[in-house]
Amino acid sequence: MDREEFKKIVKGLKSIYAEPKFIADQDAFDMWYALLKDLDYEVASMATQSYMQTEKFPPTPADIRRYASQITSPITDDIGEVEAWGKVSKAICNSLYHSEEEFAKLPKLIQQTLGNHIRLRELAELDAGQLQTVEASNFMRSYRAKLEAHKREMQLNDSLRLSISQMRQKNTPALEVHEVEHKGIEVHESEELVGIPDDVQVMLNSFHKEFSQT
Repeated sequence: MDREEFKKIVKGLKSIYAEPKFIADQDAFDMWYALLKDLDYEVASMATQSYMQTEKFPPTPADIRRYASQITSPITDDIGEVEAWGKVSKAICNSLYHSEEEFAKLPKLIQQTLGNHIRLRELAELDAGQLQTVEASNFMRSYRAKLEAHKREMQLNDSLRLSISQMRQKNTPALEVHEVEHKGIEVHESEELVGIPDDVQVMLNSFHKEFSQT
């Protein structure tokens, strides 16, 4: 969307929301345009009209992006927390010995909430009472927060989403985790543990070698 197209949208908005402070000067116009210029003009126009027909108060750029997102992506694979827990419960039933396979079948957002397949096996070892009360509540609360964060992120423009993704990768410790099966127990070894003194790392490696040989 170019500046001339955005002027038409602003003119329409100001005709409905006639408050003096709403996009009051050139600086405000420039900021609004910077935050919305990646949107297709037709999409932005439809989003603006939809907002004006349903909302009494002036919008923010976030409101226009939200309406635009609903136009371009009306159908989503995201599910609510109750249905998500239902999928986890089903996976748990077969996760005592097949947690990796069951974890791989779950939707990405559920995987992110659980963390890894080890968590599925831990849940499979709990009694039904604790599983369907405390653990169910904890999972649904965490999943709901991740779902809301995911929806907000999907309203951002592509360049900002890319920057956020790169920042997350930059701040994620580069740990290589290896799984060693030993007498039915998984042992996780981090080859380089960030922030651990060398003498402690040597001691940990020694313990691991002794454990592996028993």
